[in-house]
Amino acid sequence: MASKTIDRIRVGLPKKTYWHLYSLQNLQSEKLAKVVNKILKSEYQLVK
Repeated sequence: MASKTIDRIRVGLPKKTYWHLYSLQNLQSEKLAKVVNKILKSEYQLVK
């Protein structure tokens, strides 16, 4: 019954906006710099 098949749109994960100090430790240096800059601009939140 091909008429009943529905094309499904893949929904990605939501953008991560809250960062914990421990999760920052595992990031590579480029990604860490981008995240820290966004934290300083108040685009991301830091959870202590």
